[in-house]
Amino acid sequence: MRTKALLLVALMVTMSLSGCFGDEIVIEEVVEEEDTQPRTFVTDKTGASIDVPLIDMTFQFSDVGETGKEPSIGMTSTGCIFFIAMEKVMRSCDYGATWEEVQGPACSFTTSDPYGWVDPVTDRVFNVQMQGLETSWICWSDDDGETWSGNPHDSG
Repeated sequence: MRTKALLLVALMVTMSLSGCFGDEIVIEEVVEEEDTQPRTFVTDKTGASIDVPLIDMTFQFSDVGETGKEPSIGMTSTGCIFFIAMEKVMRSCDYGATWEEVQGPACSFTTSDPYGWVDPVTDRVFNVQMQGLETSWICWSDDDGETWSGNPHDSG
């Protein structure tokens, strides 16, 4: 019985040391090279990639001076940028360096869901404000926000 116990202990010790005396396997860590190629491309209206140079652009970030949820941003052909959020219509005609509030008395004084849009053909700036679940108050400007026309119940 003592012999069996010693053999069992010897077997357990040799099994636990069996990996310590073999050749060590070294797994090399693969280092990915940093991709320095630009990840930009141009597509046509169907989404297919086309071989044309990128437009050279610089971006400027500016503060319009107002908080606004659900903003809409549009630009007229004269370069004026319109930022419409909540019931505010903010305009910048100097590439975002300065901003001014331009909505007129024909525009809504309150909103539950704002939406702004600049028509790319006519340059008409639309300021659409949902009034609860009742209707939408729509006003518009044809002169880069200098004057506004509208009807408080242009339901749409």
